[in-house]
Amino acid sequence: MKIGTARVDITPPLGCLMAGFESRTTGATGIHDPLHARAIVAEGADGSVVALVVTELLQVDQGVQDLAAAGVLRSTGIPRERLQLVGTHTHSGPVAEPGSPIERMIAERVVDAVARAFASRREARIAVGVGKVTGIGANRRPAGGPVDDRVTVVRIDDEAGQPIATLVNYGCHPTTLGPNNTLYSADYPGVLCRELEQAIGGLVVFTTGPQGDVNPGGYSPEGSMVGIVVPWRTFESAERYGHALAEIALDVRNGLEPSAAEHVWGAAEVVMLARKPLPEPAAARRAADLAIAAAAAVRDADLSADATYHALVGAAYADLVAGQAAAAGGDGSVGVRISALGFGPFVHVGVQGELFVALGQRVRAAVGDETTCIAALCDGTVGYIPTAGAYAEGGYEPNASVLRSGEGEKLAEEMIAMVQRASAPTAAGDR
Repeated sequence: MKIGTARVDITPPLGCLMAGFESRTTGATGIHDPLHARAIVAEGADGSVVALVVTELLQVDQGVQDLAAAGVLRSTGIPRERLQLVGTHTHSGPVAEPGSPIERMIAERVVDAVARAFASRREARIAVGVGKVTGIGANRRPAGGPVDDRVTVVRIDDEAGQPIATLVNYGCHPTTLGPNNTLYSADYPGVLCRELEQAIGGLVVFTTGPQGDVNPGGYSPEGSMVGIVVPWRTFESAERYGHALAEIALDVRNGLEPSAAEHVWGAAEVVMLARKPLPEPAAARRAADLAIAAAAAVRDADLSADATYHALVGAAYADLVAGQAAAAGGDGSVGVRISALGFGPFVHVGVQGELFVALGQRVRAAVGDETTCIAALCDGTVGYIPTAGAYAEGGYEPNASVLRSGEGEKLAEEMIAMVQRASAPTAAGDR
Protein backbone atom coordinates (compact mmCIF):
# COMPACT_ATOMS: atom_id res chain seq x y z
CA MET A 1 0.00 0.00 0.00
CA LYS A 2 1.11 3.51 -0.80
CA ILE A 3 -0.14 6.53 1.16
CA GLY A 4 0.17 10.26 0.49
CA THR A 5 -1.08 13.21 2.51
CA ALA A 6 -1.56 16.96 2.28
CA ARG A 7 -3.05 19.82 4.26
CA VAL A 8 -4.23 23.15 2.86
CA ASP A 9 -5.66 26.26 4.50
CA ILE A 10 -9.31 26.98 3.67
CA THR A 11 -9.87 29.91 6.06
CA PRO A 12 -12.13 32.41 4.26
CA PRO A 13 -12.06 36.21 4.54
CA LEU A 14 -13.66 37.86 7.54
CA GLY A 15 -17.25 38.97 7.28
CA CYS A 16 -18.62 35.71 5.88
CA LEU A 17 -21.77 34.37 7.47
CA MET A 18 -20.99 31.50 9.83
CA ALA A 19 -22.70 28.11 9.66
CA GLY A 20 -24.33 26.15 12.47
CA PHE A 21 -26.61 28.46 14.44
CA GLU A 22 -29.67 30.17 12.99
CA SER A 23 -29.63 32.61 15.90
CA ARG A 24 -26.21 33.92 14.82
CA THR A 25 -26.70 36.40 11.99
CA THR A 26 -23.47 38.42 11.97
CA GLY A 27 -20.44 37.54 9.90
CA ALA A 28 -17.11 36.30 11.21
CA THR A 29 -15.18 38.98 13.07
CA GLY A 30 -11.83 37.20 13.49
CA ILE A 31 -9.78 34.02 13.34
CA HIS A 32 -9.16 32.08 16.55
CA ASP A 33 -7.51 29.23 14.67
CA PRO A 34 -7.28 28.56 10.92
CA LEU A 35 -9.47 26.07 9.07
CA HIS A 36 -7.96 23.31 6.94
CA ALA A 37 -8.72 20.58 4.45
CA ARG A 38 -6.70 17.44 5.16
CA ALA A 39 -6.31 14.70 2.54
CA ILE A 40 -5.19 11.08 2.65
CA VAL A 41 -4.75 9.22 -0.66
CA ALA A 42 -4.14 5.46 -0.65
CA GLU A 43 -3.14 3.16 -3.50
CA GLY A 44 -3.45 -0.62 -3.35
CA ALA A 45 -1.29 -3.28 -4.92
CA ASP A 46 -3.78 -3.61 -7.80
CA GLY A 47 -3.61 0.13 -8.56
CA SER A 48 -6.92 1.03 -6.91
CA VAL A 49 -6.75 4.56 -5.47
CA VAL A 50 -9.05 6.16 -2.88
CA ALA A 51 -9.09 9.57 -1.22
CA LEU A 52 -10.38 10.79 2.13
CA VAL A 53 -10.67 14.56 2.55
CA VAL A 54 -11.65 16.08 5.88
CA THR A 55 -12.60 19.74 5.97
CA GLU A 56 -12.97 21.83 9.10
CA LEU A 57 -16.45 22.94 8.11
CA LEU A 58 -20.01 22.26 9.25
CA GLN A 59 -20.29 19.92 6.27
CA VAL A 60 -19.22 19.81 2.62
CA ASP A 61 -22.18 21.28 0.77
CA GLN A 62 -23.34 19.89 -2.56
CA GLY A 63 -21.87 22.68 -4.65
CA VAL A 64 -18.43 22.18 -3.15
CA GLN A 65 -18.79 18.42 -3.62
CA ASP A 66 -19.63 18.74 -7.30
CA LEU A 67 -16.78 21.13 -8.07
CA ALA A 68 -14.25 19.20 -5.98
CA ALA A 69 -15.19 15.77 -7.31
CA ALA A 70 -14.86 16.96 -10.92
CA GLY A 71 -11.48 18.53 -10.17
CA VAL A 72 -10.19 15.46 -8.33
CA LEU A 73 -11.20 13.22 -11.22
CA ARG A 74 -9.39 15.47 -13.70
CA SER A 75 -6.20 15.79 -11.64
CA THR A 76 -5.86 12.27 -10.23
CA GLY A 77 -8.37 9.97 -11.94
CA ILE A 78 -9.99 9.12 -8.59
CA PRO A 79 -13.72 8.56 -9.25
CA ARG A 80 -16.49 9.92 -7.04
CA GLU A 81 -17.32 6.53 -5.50
CA ARG A 82 -13.79 6.33 -4.09
CA LEU A 83 -13.77 9.87 -2.70
CA GLN A 84 -15.12 10.84 0.72
CA LEU A 85 -15.62 14.54 1.45
CA VAL A 86 -16.13 14.91 5.18
CA GLY A 87 -16.96 17.90 7.38
CA THR A 88 -15.86 17.82 11.00
CA HIS A 89 -19.09 19.70 11.85
CA THR A 90 -17.47 22.65 13.55
CA HIS A 91 -20.11 25.34 14.06
CA SER A 92 -17.45 28.03 13.75
CA GLY A 93 -16.81 27.90 10.01
CA PRO A 94 -18.25 29.74 7.00
CA VAL A 95 -21.41 29.31 4.96
CA ALA A 96 -20.38 28.31 1.41
CA GLU A 97 -23.28 29.82 -0.49
CA PRO A 98 -24.00 28.34 -3.94
CA GLY A 99 -22.04 30.11 -6.65
CA SER A 100 -20.05 32.18 -4.16
CA PRO A 101 -16.29 32.83 -4.20
CA ILE A 102 -16.08 30.92 -0.89
CA GLU A 103 -17.62 27.83 -2.49
CA ARG A 104 -15.13 27.98 -5.37
CA MET A 105 -12.17 28.63 -3.07
CA ILE A 106 -12.92 25.66 -0.84
CA ALA A 107 -13.46 23.33 -3.80
CA GLU A 108 -10.24 24.44 -5.49
CA ARG A 109 -8.22 23.90 -2.34
CA VAL A 110 -9.74 20.47 -1.76
CA VAL A 111 -8.66 19.53 -5.28
CA ASP A 112 -5.19 20.91 -4.55
CA ALA A 113 -4.96 18.89 -1.33
CA VAL A 114 -5.89 15.64 -3.10
CA ALA A 115 -3.48 16.34 -5.96
CA ARG A 116 -0.64 16.99 -3.50
CA ALA A 117 -1.46 13.87 -1.50
CA PHE A 118 -1.64 11.82 -4.71
CA ALA A 119 1.79 13.07 -5.79
CA SER A 120 3.34 12.26 -2.39
CA ARG A 121 2.32 8.56 -2.27
CA ARG A 122 4.94 6.26 -0.79
CA GLU A 123 5.07 2.76 0.65
CA ALA A 124 3.30 2.65 3.98
CA ARG A 125 2.44 0.39 6.89
CA ILE A 126 -0.77 0.61 8.92
CA ALA A 127 -2.31 -0.41 12.25
CA VAL A 128 -5.62 0.31 14.02
CA GLY A 129 -6.39 0.55 17.73
CA VAL A 130 -9.13 1.75 20.06
CA GLY A 131 -8.91 3.76 23.29
CA LYS A 132 -11.49 5.34 25.56
CA VAL A 133 -12.08 8.89 26.76
CA THR A 134 -14.53 10.19 29.36
CA GLY A 135 -15.71 13.60 30.45
CA ILE A 136 -16.36 15.13 27.01
CA GLY A 137 -19.50 13.86 25.28
CA ALA A 138 -22.87 13.52 26.98
CA ASN A 139 -26.17 12.35 25.54
CA ARG A 140 -28.48 15.36 25.20
CA ARG A 141 -31.78 13.57 24.65
CA PRO A 142 -34.58 14.35 27.17
CA ALA A 143 -34.62 10.74 28.42
CA GLY A 144 -30.87 10.24 28.05
CA GLY A 145 -29.20 7.65 25.88
CA PRO A 146 -25.88 6.01 25.04
CA VAL A 147 -22.51 7.67 24.59
CA ASP A 148 -19.74 5.97 22.64
CA ASP A 149 -16.51 6.80 24.47
CA ARG A 150 -14.34 4.89 21.99
CA VAL A 151 -11.51 6.74 20.28
CA THR A 152 -10.41 4.91 17.14
CA VAL A 153 -6.81 5.58 16.10
CA VAL A 154 -5.13 4.63 12.83
CA ARG A 155 -1.33 4.78 12.64
CA ILE A 156 0.27 5.08 9.20
CA ASP A 157 4.07 5.06 8.93
CA ASP A 158 6.49 4.77 6.04
CA GLU A 159 8.81 1.80 5.65
CA ALA A 160 11.45 3.51 7.79
CA GLY A 161 8.97 3.94 10.65
CA GLN A 162 8.50 7.68 10.14
CA PRO A 163 4.95 9.01 10.59
CA ILE A 164 2.89 9.67 7.51
CA ALA A 165 -0.53 10.13 9.07
CA THR A 166 -2.63 9.53 12.17
CA LEU A 167 -6.40 9.33 11.90
CA VAL A 168 -8.58 9.80 15.00
CA ASN A 169 -12.34 9.22 15.17
CA TYR A 170 -14.62 10.10 18.11
CA GLY A 171 -18.38 10.71 18.23
CA CYS A 172 -19.35 14.05 19.76
CA HIS A 173 -20.63 17.31 18.24
CA PRO A 174 -17.77 19.80 17.73
CA THR A 175 -19.97 22.48 19.27
CA THR A 176 -17.96 23.49 22.29
CA LEU A 177 -18.34 27.05 21.00
CA GLY A 178 -21.85 28.43 21.04
CA PRO A 179 -23.90 30.90 18.98
CA ASN A 180 -22.17 33.85 20.65
CA ASN A 181 -18.83 32.97 19.01
CA THR A 182 -17.96 34.92 15.84
CA LEU A 183 -14.36 33.73 15.38
CA TYR A 184 -13.40 31.05 12.88
CA SER A 185 -12.33 27.91 14.73
CA ALA A 186 -11.97 24.17 14.19
CA ASP A 187 -13.22 23.67 17.78
CA TYR A 188 -11.81 20.77 19.84
CA PRO A 189 -10.84 18.63 16.77
CA GLY A 190 -8.51 21.44 15.72
CA VAL A 191 -6.83 21.34 19.11
CA LEU A 192 -6.39 17.57 18.85
CA CYS A 193 -4.85 17.81 15.37
CA ARG A 194 -2.50 20.61 16.41
CA GLU A 195 -1.25 18.80 19.52
CA LEU A 196 -0.79 15.43 17.81
CA GLU A 197 1.03 16.93 14.85
CA GLN A 198 3.41 18.65 17.25
CA ALA A 199 3.92 15.43 19.23
CA ILE A 200 4.12 12.94 16.35
CA GLY A 201 4.73 14.70 13.05
CA GLY A 202 3.04 13.81 9.80
CA LEU A 203 -0.58 14.67 9.12
CA VAL A 204 -3.33 14.25 11.72
CA VAL A 205 -6.93 13.85 10.55
CA PHE A 206 -10.01 13.85 12.79
CA THR A 207 -13.38 12.52 11.70
CA THR A 208 -16.48 12.98 13.82
CA GLY A 209 -18.19 9.70 14.67
CA PRO A 210 -21.95 9.21 15.17
CA GLN A 211 -22.93 12.27 17.21
CA GLY A 212 -26.56 13.04 16.45
CA ASP A 213 -27.56 12.84 20.11
CA VAL A 214 -24.24 13.68 21.80
CA ASN A 215 -22.59 17.03 22.44
CA PRO A 216 -19.97 18.41 24.85
CA GLY A 217 -21.59 18.52 28.28
CA GLY A 218 -25.05 17.49 27.09
CA TYR A 219 -26.45 21.03 26.81
CA SER A 220 -29.95 21.58 25.39
CA PRO A 221 -30.08 21.90 21.59
CA GLU A 222 -33.29 23.94 21.97
CA GLY A 223 -31.29 26.54 23.90
CA SER A 224 -28.75 26.80 21.11
CA MET A 225 -31.58 27.09 18.60
CA VAL A 226 -32.80 30.30 20.25
CA GLY A 227 -29.37 31.69 21.13
CA ILE A 228 -28.98 30.69 24.80
CA VAL A 229 -25.31 30.87 25.83
CA VAL A 230 -24.02 28.06 28.08
CA PRO A 231 -21.17 29.25 30.34
CA TRP A 232 -18.81 26.33 29.69
CA ARG A 233 -18.93 26.66 25.90
CA THR A 234 -15.58 28.43 25.63
CA PHE A 235 -12.24 28.18 23.87
CA GLU A 236 -10.78 27.00 27.17
CA SER A 237 -13.16 24.03 27.12
CA ALA A 238 -12.24 23.29 23.51
CA GLU A 239 -8.56 23.23 24.52
CA ARG A 240 -9.33 20.87 27.39
CA TYR A 241 -11.38 18.46 25.27
CA GLY A 242 -8.87 18.44 22.43
CA HIS A 243 -5.98 17.88 24.83
CA ALA A 244 -7.74 14.96 26.52
CA LEU A 245 -8.43 13.29 23.17
CA ALA A 246 -4.87 13.92 22.00
CA GLU A 247 -3.46 12.23 25.10
CA ILE A 248 -5.61 9.13 24.59
CA ALA A 249 -4.88 9.00 20.85
CA LEU A 250 -1.14 9.36 21.40
CA ASP A 251 -1.13 6.55 23.94
CA VAL A 252 -3.07 4.25 21.59
CA ARG A 253 -0.91 5.14 18.61
CA ASN A 254 2.34 4.52 20.45
CA GLY A 255 1.14 1.03 21.34
CA LEU A 256 0.43 0.04 17.74
CA GLU A 257 2.79 -1.87 15.45
CA PRO A 258 2.07 -1.05 11.79
CA SER A 259 2.42 -3.77 9.18
CA ALA A 260 2.28 -3.93 5.40
CA ALA A 261 -1.09 -4.20 3.69
CA GLU A 262 -2.05 -4.38 0.04
CA HIS A 263 -5.80 -4.09 -0.33
CA VAL A 264 -7.44 -0.69 -0.93
CA TRP A 265 -11.07 -0.34 -1.95
CA GLY A 266 -13.93 2.12 -2.09
CA ALA A 267 -17.70 1.89 -2.39
CA ALA A 268 -20.64 4.27 -2.31
CA GLU A 269 -24.36 4.16 -2.91
CA VAL A 270 -27.49 6.20 -2.30
CA VAL A 271 -30.21 4.70 -0.12
CA MET A 272 -33.76 6.00 -0.59
CA LEU A 273 -35.55 6.55 2.71
CA ALA A 274 -39.09 7.68 3.49
CA ARG A 275 -39.68 11.33 4.35
CA LYS A 276 -41.71 12.02 7.48
CA PRO A 277 -45.27 13.34 7.05
CA LEU A 278 -45.33 17.13 6.76
CA PRO A 279 -48.15 19.69 6.76
CA GLU A 280 -49.34 21.61 3.73
CA PRO A 281 -46.63 24.28 3.09
CA ALA A 282 -48.83 27.38 3.02
CA ALA A 283 -50.69 26.40 6.19
CA ALA A 284 -47.41 25.57 7.93
CA ARG A 285 -45.98 28.95 6.97
CA ARG A 286 -49.03 30.82 8.27
CA ALA A 287 -48.87 28.95 11.57
CA ALA A 288 -45.14 29.57 11.91
CA ASP A 289 -45.55 33.30 11.25
CA LEU A 290 -48.23 33.47 13.93
CA ALA A 291 -45.98 31.60 16.38
CA ILE A 292 -43.11 33.96 15.63
CA ALA A 293 -45.33 37.01 16.18
CA ALA A 294 -46.68 35.54 19.43
CA ALA A 295 -43.17 34.82 20.70
CA ALA A 296 -42.14 38.40 19.95
CA ALA A 297 -45.17 39.65 21.90
CA VAL A 298 -44.34 37.44 24.89
CA ARG A 299 -40.73 38.62 24.83
CA ASP A 300 -41.69 42.30 24.54
CA ALA A 301 -44.20 41.98 27.39
CA ASP A 302 -41.46 40.45 29.58
CA LEU A 303 -43.96 37.97 31.05
CA SER A 304 -41.25 35.73 32.51
CA ALA A 305 -38.00 34.10 31.48
CA ASP A 306 -39.70 30.71 31.20
CA ALA A 307 -42.61 32.04 29.16
CA THR A 308 -40.24 33.81 26.80
CA TYR A 309 -37.98 30.78 26.41
CA HIS A 310 -40.81 28.35 25.64
CA ALA A 311 -42.48 30.80 23.25
CA LEU A 312 -39.20 31.28 21.35
CA VAL A 313 -38.56 27.54 21.19
CA GLY A 314 -42.12 26.87 20.01
CA ALA A 315 -41.75 29.51 17.31
CA ALA A 316 -38.41 28.08 16.22
CA TYR A 317 -39.89 24.58 15.94
CA ALA A 318 -42.84 25.91 13.92
CA ASP A 319 -40.49 27.78 11.60
CA LEU A 320 -38.34 24.65 11.23
CA VAL A 321 -41.26 22.46 10.18
CA ALA A 322 -42.59 25.14 7.82
CA GLY A 323 -39.19 25.24 6.14
CA GLN A 324 -39.16 21.46 5.81
CA ALA A 325 -42.64 21.46 4.30
CA ALA A 326 -41.65 24.10 1.74
CA ALA A 327 -38.49 22.22 0.74
CA ALA A 328 -39.88 18.68 0.69
CA GLY A 329 -39.56 16.66 -2.51
CA GLY A 330 -42.69 15.57 -4.31
CA ASP A 331 -42.08 11.82 -4.19
CA GLY A 332 -41.86 11.57 -0.40
CA SER A 333 -38.38 10.10 -0.36
CA VAL A 334 -34.93 11.24 0.75
CA GLY A 335 -31.69 10.03 -0.83
CA VAL A 336 -28.93 9.39 1.70
CA ARG A 337 -25.40 8.68 0.47
CA ILE A 338 -23.39 6.04 2.31
CA SER A 339 -19.81 5.12 1.52
CA ALA A 340 -16.79 3.19 2.74
CA LEU A 341 -13.06 3.26 2.10
CA GLY A 342 -10.85 0.29 2.96
CA PHE A 343 -7.21 0.83 3.89
CA GLY A 344 -5.82 -2.64 4.57
CA PRO A 345 -7.28 -3.68 7.94
CA PHE A 346 -9.11 -0.37 8.45
CA VAL A 347 -12.56 0.57 7.12
CA HIS A 348 -13.74 4.19 7.18
CA VAL A 349 -17.53 4.28 6.75
CA GLY A 350 -19.26 7.52 5.81
CA VAL A 351 -22.88 8.58 6.24
CA GLN A 352 -24.52 11.71 4.85
CA GLY A 353 -26.03 12.96 8.07
CA GLU A 354 -25.94 13.09 11.85
CA LEU A 355 -26.32 9.47 12.88
CA PHE A 356 -27.47 8.65 16.42
CA VAL A 357 -24.93 6.84 18.60
CA ALA A 358 -26.95 3.63 18.96
CA LEU A 359 -27.19 3.26 15.17
CA GLY A 360 -23.44 3.74 14.82
CA GLN A 361 -22.79 1.13 17.51
CA ARG A 362 -25.05 -1.27 15.62
CA VAL A 363 -23.08 -0.84 12.40
CA ARG A 364 -19.67 -1.17 14.03
CA ALA A 365 -20.70 -4.28 15.94
CA ALA A 366 -21.72 -5.93 12.67
CA VAL A 367 -18.71 -5.03 10.51
CA GLY A 368 -15.83 -4.80 13.01
CA ASP A 369 -15.73 -2.87 16.29
CA GLU A 370 -11.95 -2.80 16.45
CA THR A 371 -11.15 -2.05 12.80
CA THR A 372 -14.04 0.16 11.68
CA CYS A 373 -15.16 3.70 12.39
CA ILE A 374 -17.98 5.83 11.03
CA ALA A 375 -17.75 9.44 9.90
CA ALA A 376 -20.91 11.52 10.21
CA LEU A 377 -21.36 14.49 7.87
CA CYS A 378 -19.67 12.58 5.05
CA ASP A 379 -20.52 13.98 1.61
CA GLY A 380 -22.90 16.58 3.00
CA THR A 381 -25.88 15.99 5.23
CA VAL A 382 -29.59 15.24 5.19
CA GLY A 383 -29.73 16.30 8.84
CA TYR A 384 -30.42 14.13 11.88
CA ILE A 385 -30.79 10.36 11.56
CA PRO A 386 -32.47 9.36 14.85
CA THR A 387 -33.52 6.01 16.26
CA ALA A 388 -37.19 5.05 16.17
CA GLY A 389 -37.31 5.45 19.95
CA ALA A 390 -36.35 9.12 19.66
CA TYR A 391 -39.47 9.84 17.61
CA ALA A 392 -41.63 8.36 20.36
CA GLU A 393 -39.93 10.66 22.91
CA GLY A 394 -40.01 13.81 20.78
CA GLY A 395 -37.49 16.60 21.15
CA TYR A 396 -35.15 18.53 18.89
CA GLU A 397 -33.54 15.86 16.73
CA PRO A 398 -36.69 14.04 15.49
CA ASN A 399 -38.35 17.42 14.93
CA ALA A 400 -35.35 18.60 12.92
CA SER A 401 -35.01 15.33 10.99
CA VAL A 402 -36.63 15.00 7.57
CA LEU A 403 -36.89 11.21 7.90
CA ARG A 404 -39.80 9.02 8.97
CA SER A 405 -39.47 7.05 12.21
CA GLY A 406 -37.67 3.74 11.68
CA GLU A 407 -35.67 4.87 8.66
CA GLY A 408 -32.52 5.22 10.76
CA GLU A 409 -32.59 1.50 11.52
CA LYS A 410 -33.14 0.75 7.83
CA LEU A 411 -30.16 2.90 6.91
CA ALA A 412 -27.94 1.15 9.47
CA GLU A 413 -28.76 -2.21 7.88
CA GLU A 414 -27.96 -0.82 4.44
CA MET A 415 -24.61 0.46 5.72
CA ILE A 416 -23.78 -2.97 7.12
CA ALA A 417 -24.73 -4.70 3.88
CA MET A 418 -22.69 -2.29 1.76
CA VAL A 419 -19.52 -2.77 3.82
CA GLN A 420 -19.93 -6.54 3.83
CA ARG A 421 -20.38 -6.63 0.05
CA ALA A 422 -17.53 -4.25 -0.70
CA SER A 423 -15.02 -5.83 1.67
CA ALA A 424 -15.78 -9.46 0.79
CA PRO A 425 -12.86 -9.85 -1.67
CA THR A 426 -10.39 -8.50 0.90
CA ALA A 427 -7.37 -10.73 1.44
CA ALA A 428 -7.30 -12.55 4.75
CA GLY A 429 -4.15 -10.77 5.80
CA ASP A 430 -5.76 -7.36 5.35
CA ARG A 431 -8.89 -7.80 7.50
